[in-house]
Amino acid sequence: MKSIFKSLFVFTLFTLVFQSCEDGTIDPGVQNPSISLAAGTDLVSTDATVGIGQVFKVNLTGTKGDNPMKSITIQEAGTKVDLARVSYAGGVSGNPLALSGGNTTAFDLTIQITAHTDISTKLYSFVVADDQGNTTTKSINITTTGNPPVIAEPSVDQMVTVLPNGLFAAVFKVAKGSGKLSKIEVLINDVTATDVSRLFYESLQAPFSTNPLNIPAADQESFNKELIFRAPAQSGTYKYTVKFIDEYGQSSVRNINVGVGTPVSVLEGILLNQSGPSGQGGLDLDTGTSTGTVSSDPNTAKAEIRDEGIINLQNDPTWKQQISGMNGSVVKYIVKGTNGVSESFSFDQVTYNEQIVALFANGVNFTQKSTDGQRDVSNKVNPGDLFVVKNGDKHYLLVVKSIKVTNDDNKDSYTFDVKM
Repeated sequence: MKSIFKSLFVFTLFTLVFQSCEDGTIDPGVQNPSISLAAGTDLVSTDATVGIGQVFKVNLTGTKGDNPMKSITIQEAGTKVDLARVSYAGGVSGNPLALSGGNTTAFDLTIQITAHTDISTKLYSFVVADDQGNTTTKSINITTTGNPPVIAEPSVDQMVTVLPNGLFAAVFKVAKGSGKLSKIEVLINDVTATDVSRLFYESLQAPFSTNPLNIPAADQESFNKELIFRAPAQSGTYKYTVKFIDEYGQSSVRNINVGVGTPVSVLEGILLNQSGPSGQGGLDLDTGTSTGTVSSDPNTAKAEIRDEGIINLQNDPTWKQQISGMNGSVVKYIVKGTNGVSESFSFDQVTYNEQIVALFANGVNFTQKSTDGQRDVSNKVNPGDLFVVKNGDKHYLLVVKSIKVTNDDNKDSYTFDVKM
C-alpha cells in the first residue's frame, strides 16, 4: 500500500510541474503577472489584418503578481522580433525590454510593431516575466495582406504568330503595388524558361543573365520597358507567361500566346479523271488548277498529283478512282492512329507548314503500282481520305472533300482542300 501512495505522489508532483511549465509558472504556488491589450482608436487588441510591412500599435498593460516584473519580450511565431521593428512610447527601448522603477509594479505601454513582410498569418506574443522567471503571455494573430504589381500594358493577354526562331516583343508598363518591383520571371507553358539567351531586356544586346531576372533599381518603382523573346525552333503553340514579382513575393502576370511556324495557305483544287478530255488528269497543288498528264501539255510540269484514269479504254470504262504522284512527287496516306498520328487528328488542326513537313514522316506508303508499273498508286479514294505530298522541298496536306462520279463522259472528279 505504501508503494501505491508513493507512486500517486510522484505522478501528482509530475502533473503539477508539467502544468506550471505550460502556463509559464515555475512555482505553482506563485501568482504570475497579469497583462492585457487595451482596446482603443488605432489600437490592435485582438486578431487583426494589416498590410505587408505595415506598423500596428498595441497598448499593453500589466500588474505584478507575487513578484516584481522584470521584462517584456515580443515574439513573432515563437521567435524574438528584431528590435528594429519595435518602438515604445516614452523613450524606452529593448526586446526584451527591461522593466525598472514603477514599471516593475504596473506598466501601461504603447508599442509600435512593424508587421512581417510576407502574406501569411503569424502569432505575435507579449511575454511578461517576473524577477523569479515566472511568465504570463498574451497573444494575437496578425494576418498580412498586400497589393500586387499592376500591369497596365499589355492590358490583356496577347496573341502573336512568329516564324520558328523568330523574334517577338511586347512593351510592359507596370506600377508597383505594396512593394517595389523586384524580379521578372518568364515561363513557357507554365515552366520557368531555362535558355536565358532567348530572353532580352529592352535590347538584343541585353539577354537575361538569370531567370527570374532582378529588375534594376531604376525600374523598381515604375516599369516601362520592352521585353523581347526568341521563339522556339519547333512549330506549335506556346504560352509565354511574364511574371512581375515585388519585394514581398507578390506577383502579377500577363500571357502571350505564341503560334510558332509558317502559317499555311489553303485552297480548293479539283482533279479530273485522267481519261477524260485532253488537258485534264493532273492537279497543280500550288494553285488548285487542273493540268494535263502528257508532256505536250505545257502545264503538265506544274502538277504534283494525277488521276489514274479508267480501267480499260476499250473494254472497261470504269473509273479507277486512284491517284498517284507526278513530277517527282511522293504521296502517302495519313491514317489516324497509325505511325504516330493521333486518333483525333483532323485536317483543321494543321495551322503551320512545319506541321505538314513533320507529318510526312508519319505517312503510310502506297502499296499498289500503276498499270504500266511506273508509279505507286493509292487504293480507291473515298471522301475524307487524307494525303500528304512531298515534291522537292515543298509539302502539301490534302483532304478529299467530295467525289463526283459520272457515267459516260469521263468527267469524274475529286475535290480536295489543300494546305501548304
